[in-house]
Amino acid sequence: MQSSQRRGFVCLPQWHTSVLSVTVYGRPRQNEAGALPERFEEALLSLRDAPRPRGLLMEEIPAPKKLAPYSAALTAETVETAGATPIATGRFVVLYNPNGEDAWGGDFRIVIQAHARIDDEVGMDPVFESAAWSWLTDGLEDSRAGYRALVGTVTRVLSETFGGLTLTDSCAHAEIRASWSPSTAQLGPHLTAWHELLLVASGHEPAPVHPLTLAGVSR
Repeated sequence: MQSSQRRGFVCLPQWHTSVLSVTVYGRPRQNEAGALPERFEEALLSLRDAPRPRGLLMEEIPAPKKLAPYSAALTAETVETAGATPIATGRFVVLYNPNGEDAWGGDFRIVIQAHARIDDEVGMDPVFESAAWSWLTDGLEDSRAGYRALVGTVTRVLSETFGGLTLTDSCAHAEIRASWSPSTAQLGPHLTAWHELLLVASGHEPAPVHPLTLAGVSR
């Protein structure tokens, strides 16, 4: 049984997937080498070097094109499922504006989302939202990800099925949405914090093992 406190977790089995690539969307600004802005490339390289946890399947998705001149995005889902549905899913988006954004207080902004199925008992916990928010802040602290201007929401949904045609069981879900400004272009620790959030939300101890690989980015 899950708990809103971080205890009693077990490790998920090892998994294998194809090499993950992150594509940069938007219109690249050419520098002297005809490549991406150096600072954004540095950020992508740090994502490439971040450990990839066991128990999560990740893939690239088209990033938002209108929120920033440069962006990259990933989705993830747990290997473990309830029926055919992953226990937890999420999205990780990196936004970059070389000129900076006043609202961000810098040139980078990270936007994340995590959605997880939780035990009904946990969903009824009156302090669940605070506990779930701590999964994110603990992950940021554990990974030593420097950040500022952290904002977000925690939502829990309790659903009950009625009637003779039962397509789904009664269940509880939680969704965490947040954004923050990283203090440096080293974004690997922030990706690790998101990984931890997804695994903790699904009731498992995070276990990073595999490095990421970014297409078109080399040292």
